[in-house]
Amino acid sequence: MSPFQNEKREIQPTAPDAAVRELLTLPLARILPLTAGSRSDGYGKTGDYILAAAIQGNLTVSAHNQYALLDPGQAFLLESPGDYTVQAVSDGLCMLVLLQGELPPRLLEGRTSGGNALFAGGAAAVREAVLSLAVLEDEQGRAPGGVASSLAYTLLLRLRSLPQQSGEMLGSPLVEGALAIIQEEFPFLESVEELAERLEVSAAHLSRVFSKKTGISPGKYITHMRVEYAKLLLQDPDTTISYVAEASGFANANYFSKVFRKETNMSPSEYLESVPRLPEHRVPHIGIS
Repeated sequence: MSPFQNEKREIQPTAPDAAVRELLTLPLARILPLTAGSRSDGYGKTGDYILAAAIQGNLTVSAHNQYALLDPGQAFLLESPGDYTVQAVSDGLCMLVLLQGELPPRLLEGRTSGGNALFAGGAAAVREAVLSLAVLEDEQGRAPGGVASSLAYTLLLRLRSLPQQSGEMLGSPLVEGALAIIQEEFPFLESVEELAERLEVSAAHLSRVFSKKTGISPGKYITHMRVEYAKLLLQDPDTTISYVAEASGFANANYFSKVFRKETNMSPSEYLESVPRLPEHRVPHIGIS
């Protein structure tokens, strides 16, 4: 694995010349190692194209009326998404690029539907562009905007050349439905059986399909989601462990502490001491905007 993939990173190339800027720019790229249940939020204004790639592990990408479950190697394009969220289903790595200009819709004409597109094998092209930018940034202090635009052009050509996704490759509606419910309502779900009942399948069938698709059981993913949310709540200087346990969906503080230690190798108190506290009272939002 490239050393550039081992840590979270944000790359901001310089602006290219005005003529190039009108056609195509790549003003931002992100490298996001993610643990199961963790998330990264962003915003794309009108005219922005956000390309999210699952380099390793399964990811969900969601925005207003847009949702996709990505298998490793897939990339998903969002057009003018507004608020969007990338969330890890299993431990993995996401890479993101922001594209602007006239060329993205022209080069990808016929490949998008409803402002988005799913590309099988697209993650490799995204990875190559992002790691090239990381090398340039390390060598020159900041990646040149003209070179970034050239890399973006090559990336778009590679995406355009990929075969169209067949209906069978577009994911599992059952798993996507389960993920959507879990990500929005994890503190309130009583059990996998409740989740399966809402999806009108048996718990055994849901667990089998979910585990096959994502490599993790639905029960384990719910636990990961609760622990990740608890980590955010613990950064609030006014919080208590009892409150965090209840707000995250655990039956009581003792059970929460036991699960938290198993997941993180730290007690909640030890974790609280190891991370910076939020500067002001702010409880993180549950679910997707």
